[in-house]
Amino acid sequence: MKRVFAILLAMAMVFSLSVTAFAEDTGSTEKTGSITITNATIDETYTVYKIFDASIKLAADGETAEAVSYTIATDNQFFEALFGADGTTPNAFFAYNANTGSVTKQEGVNDSELIKYLTEVVAKGSYTASATPIKAAAEQVEFKDLPYGYYLITSTLGSTVTINSNTPNVKVIDKNQEPAPDFDKQVQIGVDEHGDPI
Repeated sequence: MKRVFAILLAMAMVFSLSVTAFAEDTGSTEKTGSITITNATIDETYTVYKIFDASIKLAADGETAEAVSYTIATDNQFFEALFGADGTTPNAFFAYNANTGSVTKQEGVNDSELIKYLTEVVAKGSYTASATPIKAAAEQVEFKDLPYGYYLITSTLGSTVTINSNTPNVKVIDKNQEPAPDFDKQVQIGVDEHGDPI
């Protein structure tokens, strides 16, 4: 049976990419998070790339993000591809503020096109992964101790798994598995207060 190479997941990466003014959460010492991929395909390799840095203000529970802002430094490996060497090249998907280094998603951007665009950017360049790629030995793959950021996850299936940094610890479902005979299709419609898929 032919594998399904659909662009997947909860579109969590594109729920929001906007700058929110906030004071840094001084009550939280956690500056890293994790990405857990469930329903991973055995023997396929998953790779994560941090496109933007993120600052997160956590709620009192220490898990829920109250506000997220995104930035990119001029020495970021993706900077020139996204905004040109001097930061003035227009980008149809992201707006860059050279004064603050902040990044926001352009209004009216189609989420599927955005994911395709970022996937092509990564595919066309020689970029360094943000963590050691993981070959799935089980149906769950976890990247730990990742700095807060706006990540793109790719797999050797030829598809893209995408997430954002709206919570420090994110769970995403890889929907590229070949359906089993007793296949029961489930679609993620959001996340609960703990970041678990609904």
